Amino acid sequence: MKHTYSSWPRRVAVVATLLSFASVAHAQTLLGQYSFTGATGSEATFNADAQPTNAQLSPVTRGTGVVASAGSNTFAATDWSTAALDATDYFSFSVTPSAGYTLRLDSLRLDERRSGTGIRDWAIRSSLDNFTANLLAVNVPDNTDTRNNTLVTLPAAFAAVASPVEFRIYGYNAEAAAGSWRIDDLRVLGTAVASSTTVPTITFGATAATVAENAGTVQLPVTLSAASTQAITVEVAVATAGGTATSPADYTFATQTLTFPAGSTAAQNATLTIVDDAAFESAETVVLSLRNVLPAGAATAAGSYTLTITDNDVAPTPVISPIATLTVNDATGVPMQNGAAVAVRGTVYGTNTRTTGYQLTVIDNTGGIGIFSSTAIGTIVLAEGDSVEVAGTLGQFNGLTQITLTSITPAGRARRTYQPRVITTALTEAEESELVRIPGPLTATNPGQWLTNSPATTTGYNVTVADANGVTYQIRINNGTTLYNQPAPAGPFSLTGVGSQFDNSSPYTEGYQIIPRGLSDLALGRREAAFAATVAVFPNPATTQLTVQVGAAGRGATLEVFNSLGQRVQQASVLTNESQLDISALKSGVYSVRLTTKAGSVSRLFVKQ
Repeated sequence: MKHTYSSWPRRVAVVATLLSFASVAHAQTLLGQYSFTGATGSEATFNADAQPTNAQLSPVTRGTGVVASAGSNTFAATDWSTAALDATDYFSFSVTPSAGYTLRLDSLRLDERRSGTGIRDWAIRSSLDNFTANLLAVNVPDNTDTRNNTLVTLPAAFAAVASPVEFRIYGYNAEAAAGSWRIDDLRVLGTAVASSTTVPTITFGATAATVAENAGTVQLPVTLSAASTQAITVEVAVATAGGTATSPADYTFATQTLTFPAGSTAAQNATLTIVDDAAFESAETVVLSLRNVLPAGAATAAGSYTLTITDNDVAPTPVISPIATLTVNDATGVPMQNGAAVAVRGTVYGTNTRTTGYQLTVIDNTGGIGIFSSTAIGTIVLAEGDSVEVAGTLGQFNGLTQITLTSITPAGRARRTYQPRVITTALTEAEESELVRIPGPLTATNPGQWLTNSPATTTGYNVTVADANGVTYQIRINNGTTLYNQPAPAGPFSLTGVGSQFDNSSPYTEGYQIIPRGLSDLALGRREAAFAATVAVFPNPATTQLTVQVGAAGRGATLEVFNSLGQRVQQASVLTNESQLDISALKSGVYSVRLTTKAGSVSRLFVKQ
């Protein structure tokens, strides 16, 4: 609505009674700084070096979508979005003017660095427009160099900030969820400016609230910073980015005009009515904003009010589906039931290499499927051989069909296990999340791919092998397994593992892999003697002593230990069913034990820690 006044002198008089503004020279100065000196990188929050005069800097925090990670003298996180910008994946801080001051914010500067699989883009937004527009967007070079002193020039909207303003630095398009990104030496340039009179400023009484779906009508408080000689009005409306709830299905609200009487600062309330439906759903939000404040000299503070509505309905009892019915894809490699709430029951396979949450496989008698969660569910720890019932949302990650977990129901250890299916052809969708064995013999096409000094921050690496017929296979060796950082096998070998896929573009019909669970999934490819069935070496990995069991058929065997170069480093005779080896003098690495009788030889690998 357009508002007019009866005369220009009257309008001037109205403005004059409300405020006047001080004039200041414009020069960029350091208002505050976060140097992160002494930080480990994984603190939940980190304070500014010092509080500026006539303003306050909040601690730096993270959004709920990322996970704190180590980074000396920085502020770091992992689990950045591997796709577009995610509204929950960010670093955050805010700056607040002291009473009687406004802030002239000129620019921000920061240093930042990514890991080898970290983010490829970042952007910075502010609460002035409810984090809608980028103040700066940066495409990150594909390296791990630190980029120093990046400048974020702030527009005119930041020239006279009268209320708290929050900045969020979003990272996205990460190469892998485990990739890290860190910031350092974050500086705010500007100054706090004293006003000659107090400007009446209208704000929400809080920035957010949470209510249950059955709360009915809720009050939305709005406050005035200083009394005015005239009545002041303001409209409360749903913001342009109005949240995830929809009207009228989830709530009813029409734009409302609130009036602050002359001489009063008493809070005024808008009202919103919540619809208590019967649908089971996740929490939803309504975002509201202030607009059209009158008279013209009054002001609305930047920011918004987010009302979160929590569901009060009971989740339906999940229907257990055979896994094979969930892994049917469309022509682009996306599950036909993508986005559906599903539940399966089966046996856990694989090694969980996540420090928090789960990334494993569940197999039933119809097939296998990936399961994933970025956070732990209660105190549940999963290991291979566990029998579980899991529920969640069906989806895909780089072509790998998986369930993003919402619940896990353990059922003890599985009473049955599944034997690997032997394959001799190239990996396909049919092997995804299945336990398979490639008999080979396989050889490494490039032994240099088998890294031996990959850093602990790396999630893993890929190696390529081929069989005698020229069929090639990509092996994914994950950090956290006993095969990580081990050299290429000295000779031909066979391999057992879980089929997987990593194809980051549609259609998701390529990038099939096999993921071994550990060193024991790799077996040197030679014909073994009949007593091989009774041979076992443990513990594996071992530190000081290794037990070698041979059984009655292996008594009298010659025992030899070879290093990864094929050099014999120990020799002994096995006179009983088992022998104890002192390996304390051996260097850390992968070794093979060869047992030889008149019937032939048997070899087993072990890791010396």
